[in-house]
Amino acid sequence: MYCYLVCNYNKCAYLRLFVNREEMLEKIIKTANKSEKELTFEIGSNSDLILENSITQNLKWTIENFVPNAKGYLTFPTKFNMIDELLPLNHQKKIIIRMSVNPDEIIRKVEFGTSSLEKRIHAVNQLAQADYKIGILIAPIVLVDNWKILYEELIKKMREELSEKAKKEIFFEFIFMTYSYIHRMINHDAFPSAMELYNPEKMTGRGRREIYV
Repeated sequence: MYCYLVCNYNKCAYLRLFVNREEMLEKIIKTANKSEKELTFEIGSNSDLILENSITQNLKWTIENFVPNAKGYLTFPTKFNMIDELLPLNHQKKIIIRMSVNPDEIIRKVEFGTSSLEKRIHAVNQLAQADYKIGILIAPIVLVDNWKILYEELIKKMREELSEKAKKEIFFEFIFMTYSYIHRMINHDAFPSAMELYNPEKMTGRGRREIYV
């Protein structure tokens, strides 16, 4: 409910599918191969590609067609664990999958309809075993009243449940929640029974966004 998708597509946030995948991938491949450096392309900004792949198999197709034809990397974040179709692919370590995680309480109260923390951690271990490049994205860090305890427990849980192979491979990203009065109104309309995320005492405006200070 804090997500880019909800806050940019209003309460009618939906799974966004593009039908010109060949055209888009061709442009990525051309750009990648023209560059003197290895580039990394973010391809997961408009929807969760793991969820989408369970319907369209677009992600599987993209990996299969990017890897043998381009240098560089593709990367995307996800909050879902349906990665079985990706495990046997010949990805050649050109695909960087960043698993977004949050404490169980935040997932239950805020990240509606997404995979549980337990399932996300298991998916990370599976991806590590399949030699994917993997990252852990702790995002967004939501400053609820007991946030320090929740996120400390989250880190301890990952330390205990991530495989040794995953621990050696992963990198971490940390992103604090951006939120505004407008986002609050959208979410009140879309999720009337959801928890309150907006706290004017902890947030101050910065341009079009609101951030914690």
